[in-house]
Amino acid sequence: MDSLRQDFRYALRTLRHSPGFTLAAVLTLALAIGANTVLFSAIHAMLLRPLPFQMPEQLVRLWCKQEVISTASLSPPELLGWREHGRGFTGLAGFTRQDLSRTGGDTPERVRAGRVTTNFFKLLGVAPAQGRDFLDEDAQPGNSSSVVVVSHRFWRKSLGGAADAVGSSLQLDGRTHTVVGILPEGFTFPEFNEDADLWQPHWLDPEAHGNHYMQVVGRMAPGVTLEAATEDLLRVALAIARTEPGEKPHKVTSALWQQYLTSSSRPVLWTLWAAVGFVLLIACANVANLLLVRALARQRDGAIRAALGASRGRRMQQALAESVLLGLFGGALGLLLVLWGMELVRALLPQSMLRMAPVELSVPALLFSLALSVGAGLLFGLAPALHTAGMDVLPLLKQSGSAVGARANHPLRNALVAVQLALALVLLVGTVLMVQTLRNVQAVDPGFDAEGVLTARLSLPEVKYGTPDRLRGFYGELLERLRALPDTEAVGLVNDAPLGGTNANGNFTLEGAMDQNTDRYLTEFRVASPDYFRAMRIAVRQGREFGAQDSAKGAPTIIVNEAFVRAFLEGGNALGRRVRLDWSDSGSFREIVGVVEDVRHFRLTEPATPEAYLPYEQYPVKTMSVLMRTRREPSMLVSSVRQELKAVDAEQPIYDLAPFADRMDRQLSRPLATARLLAAFALLAVILAGVGVYGVMAYAVGQRTRELGIRLALGAHPRQVLGLVMRQGLQLTLVGVGVGLLAAFGCMRLLTTLLYGVQANEPGVYVSVAAVLASVSLMATWFPALRASRVSPSISLRAE
Repeated sequence: MDSLRQDFRYALRTLRHSPGFTLAAVLTLALAIGANTVLFSAIHAMLLRPLPFQMPEQLVRLWCKQEVISTASLSPPELLGWREHGRGFTGLAGFTRQDLSRTGGDTPERVRAGRVTTNFFKLLGVAPAQGRDFLDEDAQPGNSSSVVVVSHRFWRKSLGGAADAVGSSLQLDGRTHTVVGILPEGFTFPEFNEDADLWQPHWLDPEAHGNHYMQVVGRMAPGVTLEAATEDLLRVALAIARTEPGEKPHKVTSALWQQYLTSSSRPVLWTLWAAVGFVLLIACANVANLLLVRALARQRDGAIRAALGASRGRRMQQALAESVLLGLFGGALGLLLVLWGMELVRALLPQSMLRMAPVELSVPALLFSLALSVGAGLLFGLAPALHTAGMDVLPLLKQSGSAVGARANHPLRNALVAVQLALALVLLVGTVLMVQTLRNVQAVDPGFDAEGVLTARLSLPEVKYGTPDRLRGFYGELLERLRALPDTEAVGLVNDAPLGGTNANGNFTLEGAMDQNTDRYLTEFRVASPDYFRAMRIAVRQGREFGAQDSAKGAPTIIVNEAFVRAFLEGGNALGRRVRLDWSDSGSFREIVGVVEDVRHFRLTEPATPEAYLPYEQYPVKTMSVLMRTRREPSMLVSSVRQELKAVDAEQPIYDLAPFADRMDRQLSRPLATARLLAAFALLAVILAGVGVYGVMAYAVGQRTRELGIRLALGAHPRQVLGLVMRQGLQLTLVGVGVGLLAAFGCMRLLTTLLYGVQANEPGVYVSVAAVLASVSLMATWFPALRASRVSPSISLRAE
């Protein structure tokens, strides 16, 4: 320990006497170690840390697998059948969400509610901090007592943290609800984009065949595998289809819940961690080259130490002490960059998961940073230490101090630079592919025009607007007032707006289908008002859009999209064909009066799915989105829309009131953040690689000063000297770029899930990136070569 302490003191003095070298090495390592710490923090929070529920490894996400949708929600009869007959799960809980209006205060308030089966919290292993959980009788139809369990945040913010909150009443959608429980602080549900304020018990209607809206999470029985539990549910699903005439045979899709929740983030995080890992390796190679130069310059000192009795292990220990100290300094400075880097990484991850698993500088992250700092110090210090300890002492002692030199073309230094070039090329290729992906996503035609549109969301209370006529009256008056605002082009309604995260689907029957086994289909459904398609500029391909003739007293009609025609009508003529909604229309068929272009409803990178639009007058619903196209800046109309709503119903809250273009921006935020981070890492890698090439070539020229001077004195032209040095740099570049191309070709296949509209093995990308990196490398060679060609023979002949 005494010798180790002495070595660290000596290393500290040595680094203090070389401030330029120390600063360059520490800054390089700080960027690399800091970036790795940030990515480890995100991976630990999202992928390694278990979900904060009881035995989370048993929790499984479940869907029914249909012909056109592999992860469809369940109908209540399906969930009831799965719960009753499934043996692979100890429990299955259903959940969905809705927005409620809370009144009774100074202003109406939007409340985010989760509607769950009564066993929901028991299945998760979560008990209320105050009060009680739901009872089975709480969800029975006709129960005069409506109860809710509220979140800890809602209790503190909206109920004032009152000690007697349990048992108090809330006015929600015009009905009185009793608070029976308060959830623990910190509880959040990752399936919802926003934290739920309160939770309601939900009754499963055994007659709601074909109405798919329930999301399901289950807990596997002890000792049962996911495959066995899923197979058992498949058996149950097929049995239900045989005994229930209202249900179509559906298969089952399952996934471990944590894997499902992190499925979209996992490829991004691993890709970025691989990128910062490459940056760390490049940084280590760069610092190793710097240390090797110092070791070569201090060969005689090492020889004297060896002659005085220092063992090879003792000399290696002294050399490694300096490199480990550099690693620790770099890691300490890197922690200062972590907090800034955390914000960048958070932009890549879903907010629902960040609420549950916040990315922060935790104890595991600090330990990882410490281990990485020491490990990096050992890694980049090992080669110089081995070189120092393996020197032949006797020849060095016979030379004079000025004669002690080193080989100009040291193979280890050249290999380290080639590795830097290869890793930088891999990062550049990945960056170019992600930038091209971002451009392709930005160029996607979503099927609508988001610019100039203001959107808002409304959810009317059932007590006040419990009849179709009242719903029509409210929305009709609101539309009339909004259309009268200056510079308004069109105003429409739809229950599930594009890119809004909400959706509904159901079965339908196609009239005239010959095969009785295939005459039942499933499609997405929207409820839209006249002018919705005009407000969103969704083109009508055939027929017409909704109008006054599609009133409550008019003939039942429906509009479908092009994907619907391709999927169910074999691309033929759709106008005049008739469909019946199995979950709504009792025996009557609706005539298709129009075909509209496809809309990318969920994500810009996902193809459009079959959709059918019902006229709002014929199928009024209480929750709708308002889409308002204006010739003004949409955000300028926010206050006007609030005033018009207040004039219609002062007790009705409005929410998600924002320009529709914001939704487009959120769709692009993840690929944009990924591309930016990769570009930053790639730029850093290219700079480090360029500096590495420059350092090697500059050192080589310095070591060959006497040789180059002799060549010039004997009549060599400066261009010949220039070409001599450039050839050495070209050889180094070709090796690094060649190895990098092979490595990139193998690594880029891992990016396939993140790419859109571009192939991982795009030849043009590889060629262009190789050309750019080769140009940077040759430019870094040019300056030392130019200096070598201008060496004065008289000066160089006097140099040793």
